[in-house]
Amino acid sequence: GPTAEAGLFDKLKAKKKAKNAPAEVEKPKPRPVHRSHYRDAHGDAYINEALLKSADGKRRKVIVDIGRQRAFLVIDDLVAIDTAISSARRGKHTPRGSYQITEKVASGKVSTMPYWMRLGHTTVGMHVGDVPGYPASAGCIRLPQQVAPILFEHVTHGTRVEVVDSWDESDLRLPYTVRKPVAYVDT
Repeated sequence: GPTAEAGLFDKLKAKKKAKNAPAEVEKPKPRPVHRSHYRDAHGDAYINEALLKSADGKRRKVIVDIGRQRAFLVIDDLVAIDTAISSARRGKHTPRGSYQITEKVASGKVSTMPYWMRLGHTTVGMHVGDVPGYPASAGCIRLPQQVAPILFEHVTHGTRVEVVDSWDESDLRLPYTVRKPVAYVDT
């Protein structure tokens, strides 16, 4: 009857009104400064949350094992983080030696690399980047996107970083099975 037709008319009228009404302007959202996704071919990071939570005031160092393409955060001679990395590709060089973290920049204009941690007074640092499963950087030590913020949070200015061809983990307090090296393909 007439009530049903009136209801239909009201619906059509409301639809037309909504169509002609000015659209609500959504405020633009800030764009992320960095890529939102970096490749991690391994996806096998080990993170000892309990050790990280109890790490205040304890000795810590980072070991970067170029041969294995792994980095380790060692706290009081125990492995707190074990992660894949990507160091210098053929024709480039990741310097070996003992360094200290001299600069940390989470993000922004000073560094275009998220979670940048400078090694000594070099131009080389550890930061988020693609970790494709083989050496691929221009010299820096790339870290997986999921691991870099955690490592960044748990190292301070002055933390020692040892970059070595092959790490002998015999100085650990408890035995730790370090992941075996993968056969890298030179490209």
